Amino acid sequence: MDVSAKLDLMKLIPSDDVSIRKVYLELTQRCNLNCTSCFRQNWDFPQTQMSDEIFEHCLEDLKQIETLEEIVLGGIGEPTMHPKFKEWVQRLPNVKLTVTSNAYMWDDKLIDLLASRFSKVVVSVDGLPDTFHIIRTFEFSKMEANVRKLIERRNQLKKYEPFLIAQTVISEYNVDEVNDVIVKCAKIGFMKIILSNLLPQNAEDKDKILYTIHANPRMKAYRNAWLNAAMSNQIQIKFPNTELKTERKCNFVFDGTLTINSDGNIAPCYRFAHPSIEYVFGRRKQVYAFTYGNVLKQTVQEIWDSKKYLDLRTQNLRNRFPSCPDCDLVDCCDYVNDSQCDCRGQYPSCADCMWTRDFVQCI
Repeated sequence: MDVSAKLDLMKLIPSDDVSIRKVYLELTQRCNLNCTSCFRQNWDFPQTQMSDEIFEHCLEDLKQIETLEEIVLGGIGEPTMHPKFKEWVQRLPNVKLTVTSNAYMWDDKLIDLLASRFSKVVVSVDGLPDTFHIIRTFEFSKMEANVRKLIERRNQLKKYEPFLIAQTVISEYNVDEVNDVIVKCAKIGFMKIILSNLLPQNAEDKDKILYTIHANPRMKAYRNAWLNAAMSNQIQIKFPNTELKTERKCNFVFDGTLTINSDGNIAPCYRFAHPSIEYVFGRRKQVYAFTYGNVLKQTVQEIWDSKKYLDLRTQNLRNRFPSCPDCDLVDCCDYVNDSQCDCRGQYPSCADCMWTRDFVQCI
């Protein structure tokens, strides 16, 4: 092998090869519910919704991105609450559309739109009826009825899409119900269930997590049971990690993803889209919003191509950032208190991110 060939093999993935393929579009930060595990629990600032001006800028920019494959209407709020949700959906580029919803406000017109325009519909199902009501603050039966209506409408249209996905946040609050939740979701008509771990937002929940730094035989037993339940009921299932692994992967970067907030700011991921408080293995951590520009001042592509954003993608593609959870100095380090900077001087800090360790999963 000649020298040039060896050098080619040694090259790391160039970050400029990552194109924009997926956009999380947050139409609103407002919600009709007040779920106990929501990031909004720690917010003390006004919740905004996207203006016509911001949407028009987003729409024009997204139409110009030839590599765009999917738009996810989600974020912190309930997207279907936006007064122009139905109108704007019809104007979005002709790519795969996904929506995350609590399925509470679905009327017949909205169900028609979901059935005709969306590739995936993701609904939060965090437990059996009693637990669901405690966490989601409305009746399980209402969610179930609306999902069944959507399935009926999809069948009337003789379509295979939208692909219906249930998303369940697992914790000590509902771990003993997950097996039955899987069975229930399959009977309702969901085609897949995604399990994601609780990321505590308050001190009361910090001991309710199911994942550990070291070996976790308890959760391996649960996982085997849940896999059997899923296979027996013919529903796909996606598991999170429940113990710390060596592998770190930022799917937001690897998938060519960015987040556009309702105020037009562009963040690299959900975690840095808004300020929040996390409890990481019991440690309180202040997470600050970190954005790279606003669609009112620059195009989406210009922001994506900016040096600072490029630097973050390069860092994450090459895993060039510390690992806080298993660091020997974690108990005496000040860098773990917030997300502003890591011990190598890189900002923002991804070193404590539960997404990169696959404890927390997004669509």
